Amino acid sequence: MKDVFTYRDLVLLARDLFGERMTEQVSYRDDQIMVANLYGALAFAGHLDPATGSFSAAILVGAGLKVNGGSQGKFVSAGDRESVLGVLRAVDESCRLRLPEDYLAIFDVAFDWDMKFYGPRKDGPPLPDMPYAEFYGLAVDFFGPRLSIPTNDEAGRSMTGVLYDSFLFWCGYDEQKPMFGASIRLSPQSGIGSFLGRSPSWSSDRDSIVESFQLIDEYCRLRLPEKFLSVFDVAHGLSRPVLEG
Repeated sequence: MKDVFTYRDLVLLARDLFGERMTEQVSYRDDQIMVANLYGALAFAGHLDPATGSFSAAILVGAGLKVNGGSQGKFVSAGDRESVLGVLRAVDESCRLRLPEDYLAIFDVAFDWDMKFYGPRKDGPPLPDMPYAEFYGLAVDFFGPRLSIPTNDEAGRSMTGVLYDSFLFWCGYDEQKPMFGASIRLSPQSGIGSFLGRSPSWSSDRDSIVESFQLIDEYCRLRLPEKFLSVFDVAHGLSRPVLEG
């Protein structure tokens, strides 16, 4: 009797194939769906349908839209191990084709997790609290024309906006804790808070927040093609990248 390929097998196969390329994996066992981030840049969903004995996958884009195929065709197959493996490999190839070579060159270098950056906790006397309104102004001033549609949620002590006309950005600041956080949303189900092995600082002093904004800006620029950045910078009066390598 042929072994049945189960949802647990799917999760283990994906973990084995993608390795550290896959993070933030979430399982929806009742629906036989798994969602994860790939390459710290793209959201992926896989669905094993026991009723039809089939498997399908998608790269999630924006507000729940799906890309269901790559250069080799649709991300759909029978539900056996080898067929599913073929689809997962096609998803991996499609992800790499979507990302700039400069980004992949950095991502493919193994991370030194001992050096993962959460930002230094400041020693010495507490720094004076920054009012939330000042934090919001700091974010808007730092990103300038790179940030469009800034939306202020003062009650939730957070803001959202679109960076480089391409990335849905969220950040929050609680002056009572005090603590800072930031992420880029990949889909309604997932987002990333670690950028090429480094995370924004949790510290909420002005210098640490600016360093975190610089990290996110650098990540965004690495994700985008040079031609796009050249046109964007000219259109918005940015004569050169904010960060230089």
